[in-house]
Amino acid sequence: MAELFRNAGLGWTDYVRSGKLVVLLLASLLFLWFGRKHREQGDLLRYTAITTFCCILPVTAVLLMLYQTRFYDYEWIWSLVPLTGMTAYGITVFLTEYGTEAGREKGHRNIAVPFLLLAAILLSGDMGNTAEEWDRQRTENARAKDVLEQLGEEYSGGDICLWAPREILEYARETDGSLRLPYGRNMWDLSLNGYSYDTYEESTIRMYQWMEWVGETGRPDMKVQIPEEGDGSYEEGGRKQTERTIRLEDSVSHAIEMGVNCILISENAGLDAVKRMERILGVKAGLLEGYYFFKP
Repeated sequence: MAELFRNAGLGWTDYVRSGKLVVLLLASLLFLWFGRKHREQGDLLRYTAITTFCCILPVTAVLLMLYQTRFYDYEWIWSLVPLTGMTAYGITVFLTEYGTEAGREKGHRNIAVPFLLLAAILLSGDMGNTAEEWDRQRTENARAKDVLEQLGEEYSGGDICLWAPREILEYARETDGSLRLPYGRNMWDLSLNGYSYDTYEESTIRMYQWMEWVGETGRPDMKVQIPEEGDGSYEEGGRKQTERTIRLEDSVSHAIEMGVNCILISENAGLDAVKRMERILGVKAGLLEGYYFFKP
């Protein structure tokens, strides 16, 4: 139970950092409750207010997480809330009354408005990307474009199926829509998946994990904890785990099977990893803007 409360708290923090839509929803609810004499959509407004605070309060959030089962994360309980619709409705009503000439002619000067705006500003703190994160993203974007332009010259406009670290793949299709990738951004950003079961094969997931691992540690082999097969029951701390080693050769072989014909790994990779890559691919490594480049 303590783990569920911890997950609920961390889930809320992660959820609000991903965007300001929840803050706008709270501002809309406050405005519709206290800034309006006539409350249209009363049932919908009450339902939205109840489900919103149930998702925010730790105790009720944990109950909702238990109801939806452990298969889903905290973020999924927000599917109960008509977040987009109610936010849009609140903004529309606000603009109708205070942002139009008709509203000004009616003399609407509600004292609740500055407090609502102040609440929105305060609740917007520490949400979204910081200035440092935006700078990092711009730097990564510029570097990725330089690397991808050089790859285009290497292949002279030919077909490229690229396997590379996340910071390259994240901007690959933005730079060149003709590039083929073994996996997309929904590998690390699960919110982009259309359905909860819209996932990659385990071997492809391990391939992605290995690529990030070799860039961070420089070691060619990665040890992972994999749940044991069983009846799906949970013990304290989750299902029983077994340790498995993901070897460089396993990941590279799977990439080749998927049609990859261009591989980049971080220059942080150790000499052992580079030599083994050269041996299994039968080509020499090249250097390209801080990455080892392999052309199978």
